[in-house]
Amino acid sequence: MANSKITCEFYNKLKGTKKLSHDDIKFLMNIVRKELSFLIKHNIPPVPRNYEKWFYIFCSLAEQKKELDDLELIGLYKEIYEEDHQSIEISAEKENLSEELAEKFKGIADKLDETLKELINNIDNHQERIDGHADKLEKVKEDITLETVSDAVMEILQELKKLRAENQKLKNELKSYHAEVVSLKEELSNAKREASIDFLTGLVNRRRFERVLEDAIRDRKIRGYPASLIFVDIDNFKKINDEYGHLAGDIVLKELAKVFRFYLRANTIIARLGGEEFAILLPGIEIKDAVKVAERLRKIIENRDIKIPVDEDGEKKIQVTASFGVTEIREDDTVESLLIRADEAMYKAKKSGKNKVEVQ
Repeated sequence: MANSKITCEFYNKLKGTKKLSHDDIKFLMNIVRKELSFLIKHNIPPVPRNYEKWFYIFCSLAEQKKELDDLELIGLYKEIYEEDHQSIEISAEKENLSEELAEKFKGIADKLDETLKELINNIDNHQERIDGHADKLEKVKEDITLETVSDAVMEILQELKKLRAENQKLKNELKSYHAEVVSLKEELSNAKREASIDFLTGLVNRRRFERVLEDAIRDRKIRGYPASLIFVDIDNFKKINDEYGHLAGDIVLKELAKVFRFYLRANTIIARLGGEEFAILLPGIEIKDAVKVAERLRKIIENRDIKIPVDEDGEKKIQVTASFGVTEIREDDTVESLLIRADEAMYKAKKSGKNKVEVQ
């Protein structure tokens, strides 16, 4: 793969059969970290073809020691490939090449941890031998005068001291690099999770929920499979934050998330859309039954005591209510039209007195 606007010499090395050096691996990991973080952040599927194209860009920038912001990166992508940056159309020829490269990355990742551990272990053994030789020579040095010590022995002693220091430096560098690899694994794992999960409540976030709605709408159009949507908004939530503080507000949000997880079926998709708003997708449920579900949740929340801190040592039980908007997916729906309708139903519940269930 080549492009007249950018170059990546390291790409050719990856396609070759030569073993990667320690510096090569460090260079590769730096590119991978930046690329994967970018793909996750912008919801770009890391399929092999996408991965290859973006790798080429990040590799080129790394070789030139250039930094671009996200908008500049997206602009560069469109300029080079003349397509949208989230495109995932895959041709067979390019896909085969991408699969090969992705497999090479996978092999490197699988062996990297093991290789570094082995290197550290070998250095430890080497260090012990050096320490033993150096200690012996130090003892000899103490028992004889400088006049009787041959130049060769003194030279060896100095060389061993130098080698010991260099060896320790290399060992520390490898340990640090190994820790960086472990940290990168955790970082990417967390990034993937946080890309679809609301951090505070552990529920699905808005971006992920909208993708689920797209699937549900498609099922309704193609298979006639029913599904209903419930919007939930905590009543007077600003008052809770103002009176008891944002920590209390967070506790209320987590408590409602707990209620939803406990009382709803396993195939239900629950999301926090932002602020005090939640959304619930009920696959296979028609609107009349969805209203019953919403009414049941409304009563559970209304009668639930929530403990919040009021000072350093004290707690207080408060009760909250929520307003519910219910709608059913229709054949002609889009994600936008569905969300608007559910929001309108929920707003109607707010206007008619709160702590109610309304249908749209």
